Amino acid sequence: MSDGDEVWLAPGVIDCDVARLKALSGEASSASLAAAADLYRDPLLADVDIAEEAWADWLGTERPRLEGLALDAMIRHAEQALQSGNAESALKAAHRAISVNALREDAHRLIVQALAATGRRAEALKHYQDLVALLKRELNTEPDAATKSLVAALRTTEPPSKSPAAGIAEPALPQPDQPSAAVRSGNSERRQLTIMACNLVDSIALSAHLDPEVRRDLIGSFHKRVADVVSRFDGFVAQYLGAGVLVYFGYPAAHEHDTEQAVRAGFAICDAVGTLKATSGVTLRARVGIATGLVVVGEQLGTGDTGQRVAIGETPDLAARLQAAAAPGEVVIAARTHRLVGRMFDCRALAAIEVKGLPQAVEAWQVRGEAAGVSRFEARRAGGRAVPARWPAGGDGAAAAPLGPGQAR
Repeated sequence: MSDGDEVWLAPGVIDCDVARLKALSGEASSASLAAAADLYRDPLLADVDIAEEAWADWLGTERPRLEGLALDAMIRHAEQALQSGNAESALKAAHRAISVNALREDAHRLIVQALAATGRRAEALKHYQDLVALLKRELNTEPDAATKSLVAALRTTEPPSKSPAAGIAEPALPQPDQPSAAVRSGNSERRQLTIMACNLVDSIALSAHLDPEVRRDLIGSFHKRVADVVSRFDGFVAQYLGAGVLVYFGYPAAHEHDTEQAVRAGFAICDAVGTLKATSGVTLRARVGIATGLVVVGEQLGTGDTGQRVAIGETPDLAARLQAAAAPGEVVIAARTHRLVGRMFDCRALAAIEVKGLPQAVEAWQVRGEAAGVSRFEARRAGGRAVPARWPAGGDGAAAAPLGPGQAR
């Protein structure tokens, strides 16, 4: 079926496992979560190879999104099983999760908990040591605070009995003299994100003429304007960096149009900040840089009770560099972001930008606004790339394609 803009499979006529995965993963029952996990056999369209850049971009977004839904279902099923005393079922579900993504630390933590709950304390500690080595080798990082707290509690307690109820189901609670960050949960995962870096223009010059308290209030107003705008476009404020803000689109939940929403949010931020005025009467302005790419998202602990979810990779650095190259009130995007939005926006090519750490200059585009009269489907046909920007099942947003070879039902 098609409305000229989008193409989808007719609901009630064609049964699609992707649509069922989305529906089941949204339910809370153990049976639904188990069924959702069982549907995921292979990456989306693993046996389909189309040598088109737009196809690769679309698939690069849809595959992680569907994998994330399946992994979340596996983890939630394992958690429910452990809470109900079925440690062996929890162990099986958690092992299934790490077979899909070995860097899901929450799955490893559940394995440690399940092994401890069945009296296999030595195996639990061995699994933790293997996790330490894995994270060091793959991400050059350590287990998060919740995992360390769980293992510390396991090491300081007597080996539990075989009864699941005697096992460790949760990390030990912090004592009054311990920072709360010691039990903050989290996991590291590979995700494709669109990242926005936005900054208040000439903040240093403004600071020279403002009382520190006035400057604090001004920066606070800037942060609030950005956060309010970002929430309307399904963005996630990851960090406040002085007169700057780092925003993720596609995290914690991925949406089909995250990249487009990021660009729209960039314009909305520039407009919203333009309504702020310093006490001197000077109108404030913002500039925005946006980049899209693969990152590893994990918890970064700070001092005291501060902990943040941060994306590691070249994408955040590229977004920051594009922001620095943008003129006041401008939105500048990277090459991959430009490909993903197609002709949805009116873009002007800029001179290549040098980025520290990259072997060659990167392409950049200034976005001048949304293109008039161009549908999303037409935008993705730019350059002969006839790939729909959205391929939902029954119009409900789920990608209407089988998960893997022979998986369409």
